[in-house]
Amino acid sequence: MQKKSFRAKTDPLLKLQLNDQSSDQDLIEAVFTLRAAKEKNLSPSHVEEMTHQVLDRVADQVGVEAKEINIFRNLGAFAVSAPPDFIRALLTEPEIASATANRRQESMMIPPQKKRRVS
Repeated sequence: MQKKSFRAKTDPLLKLQLNDQSSDQDLIEAVFTLRAAKEKNLSPSHVEEMTHQVLDRVADQVGVEAKEINIFRNLGAFAVSAPPDFIRALLTEPEIASATANRRQESMMIPPQKKRRVS
């Protein structure tokens, strides 16, 4: 039986980070949403179990484990800090619906528009 080839919807910034030649030795942080969580209401324990299954399978394929994992049990999502090869492999897993970069280059601060002195 041939394995279905799903491709997760991927944030453009995450794609840039994965394609950056200098990042091969660095860790990349990304947040993944589980496909089943979008389709049906999963229990928190099922989300955790499914996440560990996917991460273990990818670790066996790539030969390296994720450095850090944070599971958002009630959201059907998880964050991973791992080498680029691990993240790339994770993107091809059928359980993954979407992925976004966890680290942003731009500042989250909203700059003031009209500055004035207050006395």
